[in-house]
Amino acid sequence: MPAPGLAEAARAQSGADKRSDAGTDASALLERGRASLRAGDRYAALAAIAQARRFQLDNAEIAQALADVLMELGASSAAAHALGARADAGVRSRVAGQRLRWAIDIPPLSPDPRRRFDDVDPALARLDELLAEARAAAPPDAGLITRLQRDRAVALRHRERWKEAVDQVGLLRATGDAVPAYVLQAEADALLALRRPMDARRVYEEALQRLSPAERKDEDGPWRSMMTGRAYAETESEDFDAAFATVDALLAAAGPPWRSAGELQTPRGNDTWLEAQALDAAMRSYADMPAAAWARIAPLERGAPALPWLRAQAADVAAQQGWPRQAEDGIDIAAALAPEDFGIRVQQVDSDTRRHRLLRAEERLAPLLEQGADIPRVQQVRRELDAAMGPSVRFELGGRHTDSQALQGPGNGGEVSLQVESSTFGGTWRLIGLADSSSDSLEEGRAKRHRVGGGVQARWPDWKLNALAWSQTGSLNTSGGSLAAQWEPTDHWTFLADAAKHSPDAPLRADFHGITADAVRGGLRYAWNESTEAGLKAQYMDFSDGNKRDQVTIDGTLKLLDRPHLDVTLKPRVEWQRNSLLVTPYFNPKESWLPSIEAQVEHVMWRVYERTLLQRLRLTVGMFEQRFFGGNAVGGAAYEQTWRHDPWTELTWGIEWASNVYNGQRERTLNGYLKLEHRFGR
Repeated sequence: MPAPGLAEAARAQSGADKRSDAGTDASALLERGRASLRAGDRYAALAAIAQARRFQLDNAEIAQALADVLMELGASSAAAHALGARADAGVRSRVAGQRLRWAIDIPPLSPDPRRRFDDVDPALARLDELLAEARAAAPPDAGLITRLQRDRAVALRHRERWKEAVDQVGLLRATGDAVPAYVLQAEADALLALRRPMDARRVYEEALQRLSPAERKDEDGPWRSMMTGRAYAETESEDFDAAFATVDALLAAAGPPWRSAGELQTPRGNDTWLEAQALDAAMRSYADMPAAAWARIAPLERGAPALPWLRAQAADVAAQQGWPRQAEDGIDIAAALAPEDFGIRVQQVDSDTRRHRLLRAEERLAPLLEQGADIPRVQQVRRELDAAMGPSVRFELGGRHTDSQALQGPGNGGEVSLQVESSTFGGTWRLIGLADSSSDSLEEGRAKRHRVGGGVQARWPDWKLNALAWSQTGSLNTSGGSLAAQWEPTDHWTFLADAAKHSPDAPLRADFHGITADAVRGGLRYAWNESTEAGLKAQYMDFSDGNKRDQVTIDGTLKLLDRPHLDVTLKPRVEWQRNSLLVTPYFNPKESWLPSIEAQVEHVMWRVYERTLLQRLRLTVGMFEQRFFGGNAVGGAAYEQTWRHDPWTELTWGIEWASNVYNGQRERTLNGYLKLEHRFGR
């Protein structure tokens, strides 16, 4: 039995031998790993060097080699963990960049928009810390500073600090950096958010040109998102042909709607195809082509009825088609499928405003303002609700000059009118004030009518009521009133009815001779969509001189051309009139027919977001057939322009020439007019 001292010495020698063997094995594994790395086999290098580190955990050389391999594999966080406190600024900058990508790519857990930056803010703060550290180093590492600035530009874009993101990329350009595509995309996104679509288009195109052929074909790469951004920039710069071409390229690259996957080649839906189709519909909607947008989105909704975002998009197009009830149903279903979706909740407010459920819209808007008052879409629906609930004013001014005046024609004259509406009470009622004045130059003298009055309006989702009363002076001093109702039971049918005491529809010639008229009118309209409709209206007038007038009008609207910036619409119309008296001081045909058709061409001359300048040309031809006087061709032409400064203000001015016949006598009239409508908001 060996002595105790000899045993301890033997154990110590044995431990030293094992450590020597471990060191030998670690060195061999490290060299093997380095050789594999030089040969390009990074995974074999990782396996060998990681095994070497198991033998010597505290070996700085092995830790650095392991970190180098991990960095080559893109695992910067693992590399930083391997180095521990020895991680340099370069590795830590890579970790910060990786954390930023995670913050961008991984959706936030909370649907609350106030927390949408919970992951981006720490990543941006870390980048700022590292950038300050890199600038303070002696000497500063220019490459590291550039890389941090690139990541910072991306972080600022996703933090929605748009101007700072653009300024950061501008600083990179100023230092001569060849800005990579992913940073250019962030700059373009920020420019688009800043409403600089032309600059955004240029930068998107520059970013696309920087992509390699492999990156263009990579389904998970940036090509698709860059092309989508370019399409939006082209749309917002009003170049719809370019936007449609960009979307066509995305559609072509998306592949078929179904793909086969797995060993059994099981068919699966192609999400890329669906997103491209939905984008195609959205572009048509933005181009004011709701029929084309609906033709694209409706089949998608039927094919995937459980997708909330698709139902919500289809609802928006339905509203644009003139179907607010269908849109309301679609948005409510989308909200039931995704009750916490913030965007859909915003759409519900928009739908309530459109359907005149103003108090409910207010209730729904309050929590949205608390959570996301800085979000542009929330600000937009708030402005629209304010405009729907606030006061408004409408002003019209017109002058008329006649050539070869007919004996019973209207003659030279003019009209001016003003109507003011108050804010709503209880989301339903509002007060109305009105004042108007009109005049005609007659052979017998000058006829004048001045009215001042007011009333009340009530509006519910399906009903609208107007009750007015007025006092009239001028050629005839009297008073009158009217009651009008409108019922819209569906998205397609509208029923109208009104009655008036001393109706303002009576000719001014009748006023001049002390004759008044009471009127009753009813009508209905059927609208297939926003561009196709037909209507029927019947009116009975009881004049104080004993004359009874029956009048029926059938008209319609058919849009022939629906293109970005250009619409062509036909409006056929047939009017029939019969009067019980033959000889009256005002124009009063025993029986007459007037079939006519109007062609309207509307062209967007210029548009930048809400600011729009439109021009319209209207050409009308018809045949006026009057008993005892035969038939005569009639017609006219009008040209007008409309300026919309914002969705609340519209100013229209124009000139109109018309040729009409009264008791066989032709009269040509030239009218000029100006119209202003403004909603003040609350």
